[in-house]
Amino acid sequence: MPGRRRIDQGLAPMRVLLIGIAALAVANVAGAQTAQVKVSPGPYFQGETIEVHVVTEGFEEEPTPEIRFDKPQSGRLDFLGINPSVRSSISIVNGRMTRTKQVNFTYRYRYSSSTPRSVTIGPFQVVQGSTRVSSRPLRIQIQPLGKNKRVRIDTRWTDAPVYPGQRMEVEIEWAFDPDLHDRMRSYRIEIPIFNRSDLFRYVDDPPRPGETELSVQTSKGEIALRASVTERVESGQRVKVVKAKRTLIPLQPGEFDFAAPTVVIDEVTRWRRDLFGQRTPQGTRKVPAIGSPARLVVRDVPAEGRPPSYAGAIGRGFSLEIKANRSVLQVGDPIELELELRGDGNLESAGMPDLAGPGGLDPQLFRVPSGGRAGILEDGSKSFRVQARVLDASVREIPPLAYSYFDTDKGEYITVHTQPIALSVRRAQIVTADDVVSPVRQEGGTGSLRSNQEQRAGKDAVPLGDSRSASGRLVLSGANLSVVREPAKLTRAGSAGGSRAGLIAFLHVLPLCAIAAAIWIRRRADLDPTVASRRSLHRRERERIAAAAGAPRAEAMATLADALRTMLKAAPEARPAKLDAFLAECDAVAYAPPGTAGGALEPAAHEMAMELARAIEEGAER
Repeated sequence: MPGRRRIDQGLAPMRVLLIGIAALAVANVAGAQTAQVKVSPGPYFQGETIEVHVVTEGFEEEPTPEIRFDKPQSGRLDFLGINPSVRSSISIVNGRMTRTKQVNFTYRYRYSSSTPRSVTIGPFQVVQGSTRVSSRPLRIQIQPLGKNKRVRIDTRWTDAPVYPGQRMEVEIEWAFDPDLHDRMRSYRIEIPIFNRSDLFRYVDDPPRPGETELSVQTSKGEIALRASVTERVESGQRVKVVKAKRTLIPLQPGEFDFAAPTVVIDEVTRWRRDLFGQRTPQGTRKVPAIGSPARLVVRDVPAEGRPPSYAGAIGRGFSLEIKANRSVLQVGDPIELELELRGDGNLESAGMPDLAGPGGLDPQLFRVPSGGRAGILEDGSKSFRVQARVLDASVREIPPLAYSYFDTDKGEYITVHTQPIALSVRRAQIVTADDVVSPVRQEGGTGSLRSNQEQRAGKDAVPLGDSRSASGRLVLSGANLSVVREPAKLTRAGSAGGSRAGLIAFLHVLPLCAIAAAIWIRRRADLDPTVASRRSLHRRERERIAAAAGAPRAEAMATLADALRTMLKAAPEARPAKLDAFLAECDAVAYAPPGTAGGALEPAAHEMAMELARAIEEGAER
């Protein structure tokens, strides 16, 4: 026993050393950084959206690791967001407390390919400071979609020529076997023409509560379209048909080829009963279908024969009405004209031609601001406000104004005219010093009112340079109102002279004040109501941006994006270079999953929003 005790005592240091080595090994394993790629289960079909997650472990909580990778050779890989996860635990073994913290980051992506092929995604490299970890590349097989007797999808649009700025409708028709309705767990529809925001502007009319909606996957996320559902017989079989429409506005001319629309249905193959007796899916299979590719030709409006009064209106049946706020006026008085444009076409981008140009108002008879005017779109019409001034008393009407648009049905320019507005214009009366009537004491003590001309012609006329009548009263007619600069002359008079000097000084200052007030009033009257409305809107939205500094991050970013878009809508020509990237960042935070975009708004983001707001305002004033 004593010998055994000595052996145990000799092994004690060795045990301590082994325990320390084991603890270091465990610590190294716990602190190792890893990155792996996870993907939703296949099979994968062309046009289908595939979820790809890059999961990292063992990194520090701050700063957020950066991820790098090469773009896939085909298809589209879109970043959706980051989901951080921090788990802390405490364990006590043999009286020793150990704290551990595990930090995971999940980077979410969405991949889709319109062509069947083998695709390699990654590898993904995760970088945090000097630490670099790479994942294995992901290899997936994209299978082709074929025609399916149980499912069919088609898209249609007009065969007539389409022009930039013209509205066009894309109709979606999705037909499927009614038996699939009860076994359809989910579906994904891809319409390639809806992914080209560089070529089109989309005008969406979202469904109202209670209406049927069709979900479509786009590069900007999922959209809901108002839809109708009917049943009919095709080739002797009953099918359920879902129809929806989306309005597009081409932005540029050209010939464009679009891949076929696709749909993939997850059909439930077996069911099971849950704890409450409800049927829940146990197994599914994919039922894919593909439509036909299509081409769209967008023609530019012809330059030959384009009238001077053309301002970008494209469509059918345009008309222009004009109203004036007054019909009786003097030469030089302002008159406000309101023009209302209606038609079946691109009212959003249609403008107002220069009213000082051909087809407008004669510049010899009217004065109007040069250049086109911004309008206000409301209730299916677009209104423009312009201030004009009549320069000649011979004007008897506001003549018919020309407005030209490109008729998409006829393929030619059409010019319409407004109705004339009758005017009554009087000559402006100019009041001179000779027309001023002043009181004059006649011989015998009786008073009378005579004009300055009459006074100078009569015997009671007051000599020029004398500001007093025979009775001693102040008469300004014919008085010397020149400015006296010698102080001695202004101060040498007594009390009566001092009063007279003060009155003269007051009469010198009063006209200057009146002139300044008139200039201020005239400038306010000349200010375009559209400009005033835009400035008011910009000021209101800038206050919203300033107030967003104290809001939660997701809410604040949504407010910043909405305010900047509202300001840009009022001044679309003043688009800063950094605006699109900032709006994309705002949307990514605002629409991130709950719990992933918490915290306060970063000061840098708020300063950037204020800078962009100022840039929009300055651009609108140029």
